[in-house]
Amino acid sequence: MRNREESKVVTLKELWAIFVQHLWVLGLIAVAAAGITCLASRLTYVPAYSSTATLYILRQNSDTDTGSSDSDFSLALKVVSDCDYLLKSHSVLDEVIQTLGLDTSYDQLSRKVSISNPDNTRILKVTVQSDTPEKAKQIVDMLCEIGQEKIMKAMGFQQVNLYEYGTFEPNPCNTPKTVTCLMVGVAAAVLAYAVFLIAFLLDDRIRTDEDVERYLGLSILGDIPDANDTKNRQGGYYTAYGAQPKKQSGRKRGK
Repeated sequence: MRNREESKVVTLKELWAIFVQHLWVLGLIAVAAAGITCLASRLTYVPAYSSTATLYILRQNSDTDTGSSDSDFSLALKVVSDCDYLLKSHSVLDEVIQTLGLDTSYDQLSRKVSISNPDNTRILKVTVQSDTPEKAKQIVDMLCEIGQEKIMKAMGFQQVNLYEYGTFEPNPCNTPKTVTCLMVGVAAAVLAYAVFLIAFLLDDRIRTDEDVERYLGLSILGDIPDANDTKNRQGGYYTAYGAQPKKQSGRKRGK
């Protein structure tokens, strides 16, 4: 006799049958997961606002007017990591906190600062998040003003220009997105389907004629009716003891 676990192969038809059989359960789970996620995000939502300022970095003192473009390109590749470290250093952020009198720690402010460098440019975009748009702009402006002096002194740049002061964005930058809730719902439905599929694979009961032939290697010669299954046949129904006549109700009509 073949081992069922080794010989069991799930066909596309069986996968589709499992999906159809549990479709309403999967839909209910998806809707519940998406709804709970949206509700939780609304209840725990804290708006955050961002402001972005732009710094422009000129050549280093060692560069000449006839310097090659390769040196400029190399500088553009290195500048973002170096300036990112300097702008987030204690000497800069601690001075920003002290100057503005912020009620925050160095670690908290450092996590709210992000720096990017557009490809092949000397431009640094500095973004700060805060609980109000006014405070975000105030912090990023002060950070760039203090940071440009630190960068020139530490890296030997001729000049670092604060090209654009921080933008004022009245709308939150972390608005909850409906697509996130939908993705959570779909993920929950997929996980539930996987549970149903595993349960199907672990089910070792023989249900159909095909199961007998597949797992036991036996041929089916015929079917024996279920004696406990009520069926109208020849004026009676099958029981465990054979066919019994139907009971007649009402009085007999005279001839």
